[in-house]
Amino acid sequence: MDADERLAAAAGGAARYMADSAGMENSEILGLQAAVVAACKYCFKCHSAAKSCDIALQRLTDRIEIELSFPGKDSPEGKEKPSIVGVDEIECEFLEDSSRMRMIKRIPLAI
Repeated sequence: MDADERLAAAAGGAARYMADSAGMENSEILGLQAAVVAACKYCFKCHSAAKSCDIALQRLTDRIEIELSFPGKDSPEGKEKPSIVGVDEIECEFLEDSSRMRMIKRIPLAI
């Protein structure tokens, strides 16, 4: 996707749909949606030279994973993990020619 806030909002909407279809509570759904939008904006800022990025959303049985990949390996924040509310875990990788952020939101087990 291009580095455009409207596309970040669309990615957040897709995450919202996945969370809703997983049966998550409304507050968790909205939190995940906001987290995806915030992560996209964070990556746009860190990699402002990048014209586009790749985003992948995947729903597994126990979690939803959102992965953002950008060309370039440097971050103005000194390669620190961002603090983003609404997800359970954030993993960052800085590879030879790209950077990757994976956010994980666990799906509560139905009782």
